[in-house]
Amino acid sequence: MSKLQKSAWINLGIMTILTVFCMLCFVFMAKTNAKGIDYIIICFIVSCVSAPLAYVYLKKRGIERNFDEREQLIYKRSFVISAVAMTAFLFALCTIPFFVVGGANVVKVLYLPLIFFSALFAAQFVQSMAVIIQCMLEEENV
Repeated sequence: MSKLQKSAWINLGIMTILTVFCMLCFVFMAKTNAKGIDYIIICFIVSCVSAPLAYVYLKKRGIERNFDEREQLIYKRSFVISAVAMTAFLFALCTIPFFVVGGANVVKVLYLPLIFFSALFAAQFVQSMAVIIQCMLEEENV
């Protein structure tokens, strides 16, 4: 297994765990009818602490820097595939309710974070699977 495949499996696992965690936090906040500036400040503080820590950890880890030319090409192709899939996914999630509910009706604000987190998960899932599939196809051709 190449470094790229290993990185794709790790990203897939971490993104799945983080998505489930975010969804659980979101369900908790929805059940408690979270509103107000207090929750925004808590999320902001958590983001301000976790984002630099994640940046330092990923910068130190630096898996993407050690890819050879073939792996970098696979990674770039998978990113393009992921961007197209995320755009199509967001298009579907935003237009289907319009036609189902109707243009004059409203969609609850509750669904906006669900759309956001599901789009992030779908993009990461597609990118990881694209890397894994491309690596498997190249191994078959060799």
